[in-house]
Amino acid sequence: MDRLVRFEKALQDILNEYDKLGKELEMLRSEGKSKTTKFRELLGKKLVYSMIITIFKRYDLMDK
Repeated sequence: MDRLVRFEKALQDILNEYDKLGKELEMLRSEGKSKTTKFRELLGKKLVYSMIITIFKRYDLMDK
C-alpha cells in the first residue's frame, strides 16, 4: 500500500470517528448526561479530531 493510499484511509478514519463522536455526544446530551466524565472525554476526543481536520484543511489536503 503506498503512502497516498494510507493517508486517504487515515483521513477517512478520522472523519468517520469525528462523525461517530458527534452522534454519541448528541445522544448523551439528549439523555441529560452532559456533565458526565464519559461526555467530557468524548468531547475532548472530538476537539482533537477537529484540530486535525482543521490542519488538513489549512494545507488543502481535503475540501474545506
